[in-house]
Amino acid sequence: MRLTHPPGPPRPPRATLRRALLALAAGALLLTACASPPSFGRDPDTLVIGAEGEIPVLDPQRLSGTVGLRVVDALFDPLIREDLGTRTDRAPALRPALATSWDASPDARTYTLRLRTGVAFADGTPFDADAVKLNFDRITDEKSPVHDATAAGNMKFLTRWIERVEVRDPHTVVLRLTTPYAGLPRVLTDRRMSLISPKVLREHRPDEVGLHPVGTGPFRQHAADHGKRVELIRNSGYWGGTPKTESIIVESVSDPTTLAIAAQTGEVDAILSAGAQQVRQLAGQGTMTVQYPEPANQYFLRLNTRTAPTDNAQFRRALNHAVDRRALATLTADQVTPSYGPLPRGNEAYRQEPAGTGDERYAYDPALAKRLIAESGVPTPVRLRMLAPDSGPGFSQATEIMSLIQQDLKAVGVRLDVQYMEFASLVAEEGGGYKDGVHGSFNGWTTGADAGDFLERMFSGALHPPDGVNRGWYRDPAVDTLLDRARAESDDRARTDLYRRAADAIAEDAPWVFLYQDRLPRLLSNKVDGVVAAPSVYIDYTTVRRG
Repeated sequence: MRLTHPPGPPRPPRATLRRALLALAAGALLLTACASPPSFGRDPDTLVIGAEGEIPVLDPQRLSGTVGLRVVDALFDPLIREDLGTRTDRAPALRPALATSWDASPDARTYTLRLRTGVAFADGTPFDADAVKLNFDRITDEKSPVHDATAAGNMKFLTRWIERVEVRDPHTVVLRLTTPYAGLPRVLTDRRMSLISPKVLREHRPDEVGLHPVGTGPFRQHAADHGKRVELIRNSGYWGGTPKTESIIVESVSDPTTLAIAAQTGEVDAILSAGAQQVRQLAGQGTMTVQYPEPANQYFLRLNTRTAPTDNAQFRRALNHAVDRRALATLTADQVTPSYGPLPRGNEAYRQEPAGTGDERYAYDPALAKRLIAESGVPTPVRLRMLAPDSGPGFSQATEIMSLIQQDLKAVGVRLDVQYMEFASLVAEEGGGYKDGVHGSFNGWTTGADAGDFLERMFSGALHPPDGVNRGWYRDPAVDTLLDRARAESDDRARTDLYRRAADAIAEDAPWVFLYQDRLPRLLSNKVDGVVAAPSVYIDYTTVRRG
């Protein structure tokens, strides 16, 4: 018997008292005795990971969500990886993957990558420079027979700087850029730049590539019930060494309580983005341990900056002052910490401001929020339509969080009408950018959040959908100029200063309601080892083991 999947998202109460919501922070997760333990009938050595949302089609270059990218990380390799075997308080160090080494020209406009030899994709196709070029052709060359416009749009954050890709010899690739880009190697670790088998790219239509996920990774797909379950088996010929786990099941369990029951009964071994209630319930039971990798991340209300009234910067600043972020921290038992701007802790450009200065830019101040709304010219009461996940990675308390935010905004004359949906559906809905009449969504971001160019991915005026993930249509020419200068700057201190100046300007424009940074804890069965609390949402699939 498999884990049950609820038929639809729960409807949050229309009126929920703040006191009752905050009381949840001290309460235990209710696990009812009548719930029968699910069973996978698995081999004792099989590792079962509970995914906090639907598992999307596994085309890495089309993906944009942690649930899918975590599975991709087991099946595919990028050219460069991060060191997930070392705990650190900053971005993980870079290490070779399919590229054994890389060099930049003095002007940072040409990168030479030497490729690993003797590697094959899971279908037997050799990995070489031609395979790398074909993957780049898919997302850069409209004349290529494997070109995919959807993947190309999703990868624009990287490919917009690539002038051409050259094959120097079977094991050397040269990336020639249109502009200097000192931070390119870290961008190449993005799991969306994982390399797909040329055989799959040539034999399947773009929409079908993800149905045949073939990479060079430590695991290969054995079976899939799309959206619900993926079964992986060890790639015994993996270039990085034989993985310690024979098989992995990734099961979608969008309901947090059902997932907690499965973990408590031993049917799930790992929850890789656990909610505060799950941590309180399970960490002290003696069967699971909690890890706090604390990767750089941001959770926010992204606002539609081209539809009224969220096109008004003064109104957006007012919304930021209207939200009590410390109440959100209390609700989550301090699993989250308030954010007042776009850069998270752990980002290379983040700076800790003295108390009373930068971190208080958007201090909770309903009276000031009311005054700013009046100055903005937006008449109240006013209604905003907001999208939100009912669950998902890092969203186990999304409905309670949104209920608190609704109360805060109602107090300043803003009615928030929230449409809840499954996380993968939310990503798909907002992927093309917000439509007129939708004022934004509650979401979060971790991939690449430790790099300074995180700001460019989120806020560049050139990365509006379909060419990027700036889904709120924010644009500021002055910010874009700072981002251009930072990208081309080779001096680390000067580059950091430029990113900080851009962050200050973005914070002033308030294209998001900045909410919080999550510690993103993992819950791991005591039978699981080989997982280091490196600052990442990913784990090292070669070392994890269920013993």
